[in-house]
Amino acid sequence: ESMSVLGDIDPSLIGGRAVRGVAFLILRYAGIRILGLAANIILSRLLSPQAFGIYAITLSLLVLLSFVADFGLSASLLQQRKAISERDLRTVFTAQQLLVLSLLVILFLLAPVLAATYHLGGMGIWFIRLMLVAGLFSSLRTAPTIILERQLRYGQLSVIELADFGLFQLTAVILAFAGYGVWSFLLAVLIAKFVSTLLAYGLARWTPAFGFDPARFAGLWRFGLPFQLSWLTFFLRDYMIPILGGLLVTTTQVGYLNWALALAGVPGQLAQIVGRVTLPAFARYQDRPAALSRAVEQSIRGLFITAIPLHLTIVALAPWLIQLVFSDKWLPALPALYLLSIHWSGANLTSPLVSTLNAMGRARLALALSAAWTAATFALALLFLHRFGFVGIALAYSVTMIGAAAAVLVTIHRLLPELRLWPQVRAPLAAALLASGGCFGLRQLLNPSVVTLLALLLATGLVYAAILWVMEGRRLRTELRTVFRRPVAAAVE
Repeated sequence: ESMSVLGDIDPSLIGGRAVRGVAFLILRYAGIRILGLAANIILSRLLSPQAFGIYAITLSLLVLLSFVADFGLSASLLQQRKAISERDLRTVFTAQQLLVLSLLVILFLLAPVLAATYHLGGMGIWFIRLMLVAGLFSSLRTAPTIILERQLRYGQLSVIELADFGLFQLTAVILAFAGYGVWSFLLAVLIAKFVSTLLAYGLARWTPAFGFDPARFAGLWRFGLPFQLSWLTFFLRDYMIPILGGLLVTTTQVGYLNWALALAGVPGQLAQIVGRVTLPAFARYQDRPAALSRAVEQSIRGLFITAIPLHLTIVALAPWLIQLVFSDKWLPALPALYLLSIHWSGANLTSPLVSTLNAMGRARLALALSAAWTAATFALALLFLHRFGFVGIALAYSVTMIGAAAAVLVTIHRLLPELRLWPQVRAPLAAALLASGGCFGLRQLLNPSVVTLLALLLATGLVYAAILWVMEGRRLRTELRTVFRRPVAAAVE
């Protein structure tokens, strides 16, 4: 039972596999984001902002259940240097399921109170209970996911996530066309979580089993608790819209905010992919600060090349995107979309840098930064709500992101003085600003139409690529050869 179930990869292969893992996940991300965007357009036209708001509020319960139940044990196993044993996995699985079932019973009983508090209407009780069952399925997926992530098998992880994401979108669209309203979201989540959990066990080839080693649990928990508390503060901040907004504004206004957060976050999700790859990969570089610095630089550079131009293009074309693609009923969300784009742009710095802190074993420092960030966001949201209405929550997100990015940068530079970020990001940032600025100017001069919108999107992308190639063509050629020097399929190994 103490035998290792994971043959950890050769340290000399970590950097290459991590880089190719990022590339593979970004390619996968691009595919499912295109499908997801198409589904979101359909759902935005079929369903009301209120339906989006109710879904956001109930989804926050599922995410909270997953965060609390994890205990940070997953992160502990991912960052440890020695191979994971069957005993480790059984200990984590048993502890998580005990906590999940306990929380499930409590929240099931509290469903009437929660539904009334968040103004979810007569069916709100069942909205909540259905989402809790989906949370149970999600928690069962933790152990096989640990196995795949530990070996950097991001190809197989992508298959699981594609099944989860694709099945959710497909089911939600079908049910929305059938007239199920907000139930379209909730039933789609339940089906997607169930199927993706079965798939995770099949790909990881691990059979769930109970077992508990108190000594191993104590060791994992010592790292995991501050790590998970840090992520709990991220949860409170990232889900502040349904948590706080659901109490203080209408479900329709929660829908506007959450819809704007999702649209602004389309390119921002790249930061979460990189953050996910970097924790297990960076952890192998804990004793090699120079190598860790180079890995961090390349991660952030990749985000600035891919995500920042997308953020700026969304901002430049936002009014047309809403009117021509999503319908005029979402125009009240336009100011929030601008502000939340600032928030998501900052995540291209904060996400990989916070992952770096955790990979270096500085989970308590990451917790302190995250707690201060979350407290400031809540405080400013309450203040701005009274002055600016529901848009005040979006303003709080953008203001605190600027401060948080500065604080994390200062902290990282003290720990990794070798880190040099500006040379990595200045050319992509300049190219993105020039291209999106031209796009914004042309939008002021042209009449809105779908053809003009598509032409501007294409032109902005081509201009950005041309400017960046002129500025850094030689370097880009070298980087592309590095990423694709082996078949991308190597990332699946």
